[in-house]
Amino acid sequence: MLLATLPSIYAWTILAILVTGMYLFGAKRRRPVFPIVNKYPHDFLNQKANRQYIQNASTLITSGLNKHQSPVTIVIPNGQKIVLPSSLTGWVKTNKDLDHKKLVQHDFFAGFPGFDAQDALQHPNETLIGVIRTKLGQNDSTMEAMNASLAKAFRVLWGDGDGQWRIIDWHNDTMGIIAHAASSVFVGPEKADDGEWLEIVQGYVTAYFTAVGELHGYPSWSRSMVHWFLPNAAACRKYVSRARAIMNDVLQKRREEVKLAKLQGREGPEYNDALAWIQAASSGNEHAKTPEPEAGDFQLALAMAALFTTTEAFRQVLIHLAAKPDVVEALRSEVSKQIEQHGISVAATNNMVLLDSVMKESQRLSAAVVALERIAVKDTTLPDGTLIPRGSHITVDSTSLLDSSSYPNPLAFDAHRFLRKRQAGDKSNQFVQSGPDYSVFGGGRHICPGRFFAANEVKLALAHVLLKYDFRLAEGYESKNIRNGFYTIVDPMAKFEIKRRKPSLGEVLG
Repeated sequence: MLLATLPSIYAWTILAILVTGMYLFGAKRRRPVFPIVNKYPHDFLNQKANRQYIQNASTLITSGLNKHQSPVTIVIPNGQKIVLPSSLTGWVKTNKDLDHKKLVQHDFFAGFPGFDAQDALQHPNETLIGVIRTKLGQNDSTMEAMNASLAKAFRVLWGDGDGQWRIIDWHNDTMGIIAHAASSVFVGPEKADDGEWLEIVQGYVTAYFTAVGELHGYPSWSRSMVHWFLPNAAACRKYVSRARAIMNDVLQKRREEVKLAKLQGREGPEYNDALAWIQAASSGNEHAKTPEPEAGDFQLALAMAALFTTTEAFRQVLIHLAAKPDVVEALRSEVSKQIEQHGISVAATNNMVLLDSVMKESQRLSAAVVALERIAVKDTTLPDGTLIPRGSHITVDSTSLLDSSSYPNPLAFDAHRFLRKRQAGDKSNQFVQSGPDYSVFGGGRHICPGRFFAANEVKLALAHVLLKYDFRLAEGYESKNIRNGFYTIVDPMAKFEIKRRKPSLGEVLG
């Protein structure tokens, strides 16, 4: 009955504002444990607080921590986060009362229809996490397939060219490259280069993260209703339905191929991809309390976990290298040497040490200003005895990544910064590693399990760019990232130009 009287998202918005106002003026709320750094007089609806968070989160954190010499609270849209000083990094990494998985389930709305990929990723059976840890890391057997898919993707999206400079479609021609590479390993040969499938996974990732951002603009009590009226959330539901149908069809055809091989007395086909690995891992969970997600859900979960962040990393490196032609030449030499010595392999990408340093430096300059986000699953106490109440959302200050006391000339891109540290014997300065003051991939038991796969994927994609193309930013264009609260969005409007190299060292890559 209520839904019939509120047919549009605009009605829900009005209702949300009214109820939120009543809550803010009339409800008795729990007093924050730590001082709020963006609290302002007469800002009853937190409009200024939210604006300051979006525009100046880094300054709020650093000035607040310095002023209070204690953790601080920062108001975010429809919520609060406790920000701990970086000196408590180790405490957060080892504290079992703090959980990242449950925070992700909360902040990314696991359980909402259409957000089934999040349910698959966070499933209690941990089937997908297990596959990521054991199969997607340093797996030489997938490198040739990934390289072949990348070669095809670059031909289609970036072109073989006529020796003339041209501007690429920055959004589609970068995410498309990563989508092709990932799909070659995630879904296998049947759909790796299929146009409809690639459109589904890319569309789902974009719609999902957009919908999550939109939902955070509404009070928590209203989100389970509001999402039904958001176009991006609706798109997610359609993508899930289609992905399930496609993957079920692929699995049925695979079962038929195996059955036919047995009837003909020959060895059945072997499938070396995440679709097959997940099916094998799931076969041992038939009697689990919670049924396994559908194959399509698992595939969208892999896309959700891999495409957005990996594409952002790929884009940021391209922008940084466009301004460093001397570094580009050094990288071309390193990449061609390693491929000549080791072929298309993990050994080759592991030995691209300058490229590894470039990637980590690019990551440092575009990293979030916080790390190690957690939720307190029960009351816990800081080392000084201060109580952190159950349900508190906490995170750790990571602004030292741009601090001159930790990184000399911190705002400058220094391609050799982490290579020098590595050559001095500090292995924590590899791209995939975390350290005491570097937690971009997380840390402790919650460290990102897919970081090795992402590193190999981005290195191989960059190898194609370096050996096959000259590239630059359009004349007069100055690239600028967008700060959005804790996070950085790589320049979404970059004007990036390419020209096919002739003769090309890239022929070895296909």
